[in-house]
Amino acid sequence: MKSGFGLVLLCVPLSAVWAQPVVPDLIFTNAKVVTVNAANQIAGAVAVSGERVLAVGSADDMVKLAGVNTRIVDLGGKTLVPGFYDNHVHLSEPLQPWRYGSMIVAVPGWLKGVTTIPQLLAAIRREAAVTPKGGWIVGRLPREDWPNSGLPSKTDLDAAAPDHKVAIGRGSHTMIVNTLTLQAAGIGPLTKPKGGEIVRDAKGEPTGKILEAAKRLVLDVMPPGPMENMVRGVKPAAEKMADWRTQMDQLVSLGITSGNVAGLRPDEFPMLEAIYQERGDRLPRWTTQLRVWPGYDKFDDPEEAVRVSIAEIESVDPKSVYTHPKLKMGAIKMSIDGGMSAPIFWSTRGYENRPDFIGEQRIPDSNLYRTARRAVELGWQLGIHTMGDAAVVMTVKEIDRIMAEFPKPDQRHYLHHVAVKPPEATIDTMVRRGIGVASQPGFLLALGSYADEALEPMREETQNPAGSLARRGLHVSFGSDEGPYGPLASIYAAVTRKSWDGSVKGLAAEGVSVADALRMHTLEGAYLTFNDKDMGSIEPGKYADFVLLSEDLMTVPGEDIQNIVVERTIIGGKEVFNREAVSAMQLAR
Repeated sequence: MKSGFGLVLLCVPLSAVWAQPVVPDLIFTNAKVVTVNAANQIAGAVAVSGERVLAVGSADDMVKLAGVNTRIVDLGGKTLVPGFYDNHVHLSEPLQPWRYGSMIVAVPGWLKGVTTIPQLLAAIRREAAVTPKGGWIVGRLPREDWPNSGLPSKTDLDAAAPDHKVAIGRGSHTMIVNTLTLQAAGIGPLTKPKGGEIVRDAKGEPTGKILEAAKRLVLDVMPPGPMENMVRGVKPAAEKMADWRTQMDQLVSLGITSGNVAGLRPDEFPMLEAIYQERGDRLPRWTTQLRVWPGYDKFDDPEEAVRVSIAEIESVDPKSVYTHPKLKMGAIKMSIDGGMSAPIFWSTRGYENRPDFIGEQRIPDSNLYRTARRAVELGWQLGIHTMGDAAVVMTVKEIDRIMAEFPKPDQRHYLHHVAVKPPEATIDTMVRRGIGVASQPGFLLALGSYADEALEPMREETQNPAGSLARRGLHVSFGSDEGPYGPLASIYAAVTRKSWDGSVKGLAAEGVSVADALRMHTLEGAYLTFNDKDMGSIEPGKYADFVLLSEDLMTVPGEDIQNIVVERTIIGGKEVFNREAVSAMQLAR
């Protein structure tokens, strides 16, 4: 990276960007401006007109552009980077602080601070004392703090609440239940749902742990109301919108100025539009995916799943969904396999701790092909969940087939996660077809214990690959997927390859430089959703979306990246977050 505030002048002649010279409204000066442009240049100041960057260069050159009404902001020599782009955001609920300066989805009040089995069972007993016998006790635990080795069994839950049905979610892929819940759901030794798993002991008896699509058996017998809503993520519109507002404010505090919302339903688009019409000037720029389920997540009949999914795709006109300039429609979202946190990802080989188990395929090959083909025929981009390597292999094969049938230029289809590195032949096809990867390096910090269970040492070293895929020429971007939220935590994990237990995983093969990690969390994310002409770097004509950091990201030791904090977040030239002005209590609400 070229450095020095006076060595490299990035000031572009105003006529190259604007029809007539424009006096800047605002100049940020006395800073280390990391532009993330093609040459990775460093500047000393940036001039802003309206919502966009007017010019970039030395402090002296930028100040010369000032007019009588130009506001000049001295940044005290600190580092200014492009606003972070998060490639995988779920608009859900308020967040709570976690390690590495990051945040995770908050738990219900009655489970706050619960981190051990004895504490969990005590909390369940307290809930049982105030819940009528025969009723439901429903809650949620963070996947980050509850590895499989720390989960209770149905016997534990039975002892804590013998007269109640208990259902506790752990992340998006796992539910733990007691005997009464198993009985209510009709789950016995012979129950074998498709697209999910009922974990059993050596005798074939359910242990109380239920994964992926199998959770529907419990959800289908849970009475409607607040408890079911908490598990399903279904809430009244007003409550959901209030949660989204809070969460988006918190994401802004982490420096996220834009991103890809990985799956909304058609009825949720108007809710997001309403929030932005009310206060969109303070919120990130989102590209949203349309989530469909052409597999076993929602349907027993795979043919019905395809029919409904295609009908939903055909019913949405991506050009007319939003009117607010900060919102736009993106790709179609589908989930081929399960998650790492169960773990239940679809693998090309048996799990290390379960040699006869390869995870679950949630969407059959034919269902993916037919649904994705219709989407591409209608002009949609594809952004598909593929956690395991078998899911990547199958999905790339079908995308390759579809792209041969519809040979359009620059389609930019991409895969979410790719947590298990696929075979070289599949990577070859991805390179040839320009299929990108929306990676989440924070999984190393939050989900590493699950990878330890399932992956043998060689595949552990290459989990969440970034370095090797980028060297092959793939567009690799970074994001969160709740695991955990925080671009600086993601960059820390990507650069150090530190895992959950402090061990280093495949640094030489998959580690990336700080400069590359920053690009993957800014410009590469923007490229993913066709936004790279407007955001992702600090260059004339792009949106003035910036983040001011407490330390110099480009020079601190890798281990210290986790200690850097976001001091200010600026969107469209407007400061929307200032750490000094916001109390810790407000951030953790």
